[in-house]
Amino acid sequence: MKAILKFIKKYSRAIFIVYILILLLVLVLKLPQMNMFHGIVERWRTGKPSRFVTETNFVPFKIIIEYIKNAHSYNDWFTKNLAANIIMFMPLGFLAPLFMRRNKLWQIIIYGIIVSIMIEILQVLLAVGTGDIDDVILNAFGTLMGFGIYKLIYSATLKNSLD
Repeated sequence: MKAILKFIKKYSRAIFIVYILILLLVLVLKLPQMNMFHGIVERWRTGKPSRFVTETNFVPFKIIIEYIKNAHSYNDWFTKNLAANIIMFMPLGFLAPLFMRRNKLWQIIIYGIIVSIMIEILQVLLAVGTGDIDDVILNAFGTLMGFGIYKLIYSATLKNSLD
């Protein structure tokens, strides 16, 4: 276990960069579908405005509550979407404290929120999605969970090194 933690700590910046690139590929470039380019070309070809104004959700918990009401099992798309938004940002909460000088809870959550907002803005600007405050909330919660895992492992490792 200590060898794995040493490896992660040593290469945390490289691992973090790879993680951010994968996040951008999946959330912005929409891999594996790659429909980003189709959305941009279609918007330019038709002259349609971005869906930002008509489809962006600025009401906190609106979509989350709607998804929870419509989720009937763990196999539902709604449930998977909620879980995916949380799970995708857990590595950010775990990896960021490994190389950041300041790793207080609020700083890591703010960092997660900033990354999430940047991704939402890119999705809108590139016409690959709409902005959603609920995605930011779920991503922040995922960051919080990742930071909690970091703290648990850090505490366990510190305790074991003292024994």
